[in-house]
Amino acid sequence: MLVESFSGVRGLVKEDLTDEIIKNYVISYSNFIKKTGNKIVLGMDTRPSSKKIKELMKKIFLEQGIDIIDAGYNTTPAIQNAIRNFKLKGGVMITASHNEPEYNGWKFMRDTGSVLEPKEIKEVIDNSKNPNSNPDKKGTQIDKEKEVKESYIQFILDSIGREGIEAIKKAKLKVIFDPNGGAAAVLLKELSEKLGLETIYKNMELGVFNRKIEPNEDSLAYLKDEIENTDADLGAGWDCDGDRVEIVLPDNSEFTKINGRMLSGQYILALITDEILSESKEKDNIVVINDATSNLIIEIAEKYNAKVVEVETGEINVVRKMEELNAPVGGEGSSSGGIVPPSKCRDGIQSLAIILKSMAKKEKKLTEILNNFPQYFNSRFYPRCSPEVAVKLRKKLEEYWKDKAEEIKKTGDETGGLKIVLEDGWIWYRASKTEAGVFRIITDAKSKKQADDLLEQGKKAFKECEANI
Repeated sequence: MLVESFSGVRGLVKEDLTDEIIKNYVISYSNFIKKTGNKIVLGMDTRPSSKKIKELMKKIFLEQGIDIIDAGYNTTPAIQNAIRNFKLKGGVMITASHNEPEYNGWKFMRDTGSVLEPKEIKEVIDNSKNPNSNPDKKGTQIDKEKEVKESYIQFILDSIGREGIEAIKKAKLKVIFDPNGGAAAVLLKELSEKLGLETIYKNMELGVFNRKIEPNEDSLAYLKDEIENTDADLGAGWDCDGDRVEIVLPDNSEFTKINGRMLSGQYILALITDEILSESKEKDNIVVINDATSNLIIEIAEKYNAKVVEVETGEINVVRKMEELNAPVGGEGSSSGGIVPPSKCRDGIQSLAIILKSMAKKEKKLTEILNNFPQYFNSRFYPRCSPEVAVKLRKKLEEYWKDKAEEIKKTGDETGGLKIVLEDGWIWYRASKTEAGVFRIITDAKSKKQADDLLEQGKKAFKECEANI
């Protein structure tokens, strides 16, 4: 099934992503771009189908009069950085992110480097159904794969600063990197050398996937033994387009005894938030998070007298509000997403660089830093639910909880998030906008038992309300 959403287009290569679908989307996006200019960057991840899709897209873009910077294999954050660096009108990243190799797709971007706004991607999606091809000239192309990579590496170095670079070099950190043959592999060695890391590389051959594409507790489980055998400070694994990192910890602290050795996305965002706010010279800072992000971030922000603003789930929603409020940091803890301006997306490599900087500055192991963080736990359940039922279900759930909750928070429209705030934590409901037919229930509390108990309450309410529709 072809998935068309604000985060991009995705589907099975042999079933959903036909040449006609690709052509129609390229024409539609070309028309969108030509409202303000005609120069874009085109990049790809390392899936077997990516190169063929890129060549077809490039051919059609050129026919439509679009000038192309071909970035070859690069990460999504590198493509978004290229838009800003080369002052382009947009860009396309060919990727299915964390999905398995038989899937592919693409992300459309705007001139700021972010993905398209919801109304913009809706326009591109709608117009792709019957696109109006209107070429006025032939486009031009130039290959800048190396330049895109190098400008992105410099962006990462700039984001942690000279003092951060020197602190990391002095710390002599030992890390294990596993990009799993994905796009992050094109730049990790060069970046590691510039940071003076002692790095053990795993799965660096482009397009060779030796584990599941999604970096998670199962696919990165082997890193636990690798860390112990090499006395590494941490292990890191990326998805195929490099915008998401997952971190595996050494087994040497109270934190890992309670939380396990796979660092959750909530704690990755907490580490980034703590580091950015600790260095900010501004007063009254604001941190922007999605409404499925743990209260952990609120506690971290309060330490620096910063205010937290919640928005509907979706990276572009966070980015837009960050721009509006001039926030120095934000993200989606629920999906391992830390966003630090001028970046307009979650960035797995930048996130790790900031965390390494924090370790080096504090002269502490990562687990020692985490031992001083507040404890929060999430539990999740993703039942099936049709989009039509989901809208009705949200209303039923709001009615169900209105006399039981301390507070009910809503974001977005009738398809947005519904957060039930209770004495010992919260329950969050929302139909997925990227996975058709999936409904998400997430809880947050200060103990694992409380989070699990809240999830059972959330599931019970879901079943009762669904039965009454």
